[in-house]
Amino acid sequence: MRIKFLFLLNKNTDMFNLIIDAGNTIIKLRVLMQKEIVSTENCKDWDSALNSIKLLQKNFKISACILSNVRESNALFENYLTKNFKTIFFSHTNKLPVIINYKSLETLGIDRLAAVCGASELFPNKNSLIIDAGTAITYDILKDGKIYEGGNISPGIKIRFKALNTFTKKLPLIDIDAEDNNLFGQNTEQAIRYGVQNGILHEVKGVIEDFKLKYSDLNIIFTGGDSFFFEKLLNFRIFAVPNLTTLGLNKILELNA
Repeated sequence: MRIKFLFLLNKNTDMFNLIIDAGNTIIKLRVLMQKEIVSTENCKDWDSALNSIKLLQKNFKISACILSNVRESNALFENYLTKNFKTIFFSHTNKLPVIINYKSLETLGIDRLAAVCGASELFPNKNSLIIDAGTAITYDILKDGKIYEGGNISPGIKIRFKALNTFTKKLPLIDIDAEDNNLFGQNTEQAIRYGVQNGILHEVKGVIEDFKLKYSDLNIIFTGGDSFFFEKLLNFRIFAVPNLTTLGLNKILELNA
């Protein structure tokens, strides 16, 4: 287990927050003290996550935790949390640091909502466009650091590669390569790569330009597993915040616990 310590903290007396972000493929465990991440671990399933939490308890005096979960719930795991910590199960009904103008709150992905809350924590009173580049690319706009206006959802890079392979008979499945992004290809693999990567790059550039026209002094915040691709190739001033969702969940935990 990789643990990064903040050496000015006393792990035996200081109180820590445990942030659990259970995505479709990875369960992320993050321990925070005063908004600083002091321990990180990624787990594949509930059993390994539970074992890791028990180990974390030996190193940190965890007082409260929040669980954000998009996979099938696990009663044993949840019961352990409620017995050992003051536990918040993240949902749209929690108290939030932002005002929501989204019209169907019950269908809004909690990962998007957490990222928006993270942006409000990092950039109070600022207009921010949050771009989460993962399986899907989501674009969410936060006005004045406190009003969530809404956003868009688009297929991510890997989905686009997979769609070409799935819905055609001869096109191969290839992967993203940020170092290989020419204007046009001279073989089929290059044609697919440049077509998908340049296409999504133009999409993101266009979305940013449109939002910059509508919202003044707009912060562009990137997060998500594929954000590295855009960091290399965009000519905008951007903020790369890999732990944006974690920061948002920690803020929600503080408000509700």
